[in-house]
Amino acid sequence: MKAIILAGGQSERFGDQKAFAQIQGQYFYQRIIEVLNATNMFNQIIISTNEQLEKKFEHLDVLVDNPLHRDKGPLAGIYTVMGHYKEEELFFVISVDTPMITQKAISNLYQFMVEHLIEDQLDIAGFIADERPIPTIAFYSPNTFKVIERALNSGDYSLKNVYTRVAHDWLDVKKINAPDYWYKNINYQQDLASLEQTLKQ
Repeated sequence: MKAIILAGGQSERFGDQKAFAQIQGQYFYQRIIEVLNATNMFNQIIISTNEQLEKKFEHLDVLVDNPLHRDKGPLAGIYTVMGHYKEEELFFVISVDTPMITQKAISNLYQFMVEHLIEDQLDIAGFIADERPIPTIAFYSPNTFKVIERALNSGDYSLKNVYTRVAHDWLDVKKINAPDYWYKNINYQQDLASLEQTLKQ
């Protein structure tokens, strides 16, 4: 099983590259790698990014989006990694702007997917918060590859255009008994300042 850290966005709202923003003295991407490694679930962790950032990561496995789908958002990153590792049976996708992801959340989501795999034949299992799916913290089956490809070629690069076309289910974030910042995106500098303040309390 491989993990994909999506780190190819332009971070326009944040005003700087989110992957290299720091939380408690650690780059976002480094913290996520640390948590992923601690789960002992993944045989490889791949950072999906763009050409401008490729050389900046202190990590061995970095993939640049397929040139055909450059600047097409998270789907391009997932598609590129899946295409590179066609024999893999399952992928965990995590956006680099959710640096507070926890081992518990990942393992609980995996258990959720396994429990539903036989009966429901799930292709995507992710979290949901206030009835809003979070497809950037989710497990993806390679069965989604062709659906992602069609979405990338369609002009609709939304993750919703993929998950609504495959078998999917969502685990409520409330099932993870932890402060809610673990799944929150850091979109703006004030989000990061607020999180730092919360962690100090």
